[in-house]
Amino acid sequence: MEKFTIWLIGIVDREGRQIYSEHVGRQTLPITEVINHYRVPKDMIIRVNLDAYSRFRPVIGDGECFYRSFIFSYLEQVLDRQDRHEEHRLLDTVKRVYTQHANLGWTSKFSRSYRAFKKLLQKVRRWKRHGRWSSIASTNSYRKEKLLEFFSSYDTTEEIFVFLRLVAAVQICSHKDDYEPLIHGLRKNYNLKDWCFRRVTPSRKFTDHVMMTALVRALEVPLKVERLYGGCAQDIYTGSGVPRVSVTLLYTGNHYDIIYPHAPSAESSSRQASQREHPAD
Repeated sequence: MEKFTIWLIGIVDREGRQIYSEHVGRQTLPITEVINHYRVPKDMIIRVNLDAYSRFRPVIGDGECFYRSFIFSYLEQVLDRQDRHEEHRLLDTVKRVYTQHANLGWTSKFSRSYRAFKKLLQKVRRWKRHGRWSSIASTNSYRKEKLLEFFSSYDTTEEIFVFLRLVAAVQICSHKDDYEPLIHGLRKNYNLKDWCFRRVTPSRKFTDHVMMTALVRALEVPLKVERLYGGCAQDIYTGSGVPRVSVTLLYTGNHYDIIYPHAPSAESSSRQASQREHPAD
């Protein structure tokens, strides 16, 4: 009979395998808890430098951790915005991906997952409208609760992960010259499409740098990945210079969680708000 111990938002078996009770942690934790959460060995602590961050949010490690962390963090920030510019921009972006998929002539689950993704964005709009005249604190609490509820079940999220994986695959195969040099093992009878349908689109497949780059370039969402055990942070995609919702994740060697930068100063926040209101200036 296996013994289990409580470990933050889940439980761990005697082999140290983490079994989460939540797909996305309902509470964020102080960034200082990262050391304990991942049981970082004492001789490795000196290499862990996350001073730029205040908190982190653990997610379940089921093979979809990158996609789950990425889209949850992104939508969490969209919900915090008072305007709807980002939702409109993203809808226009995924429409372009829809056209690219049609041009590739693939038989896939893209149309179905595309509809599921648009429905999720519609939900986000409804959540943002709720409590418009209520206090900001109660409104934000409601929005976050609805987002956490959506991401608590495979029934609601599975099609979203299918869509994000297909977006990455469409981006890769629509820009062969950019991605073929990055992928080893391609040959006449094993082309880029074969690689995508074997390595990118199947559920629970691990996500590497190529797939991350393809997804964020396709959606035009800035992404930075910090490494738990040292090394320089990777700016996977930085965007065109226009201030935009950006995502920061923590990579542990085989898993991704969400981390939150320290809040910007009041002066910086005011400047960013002005840039959002006047993006063409």
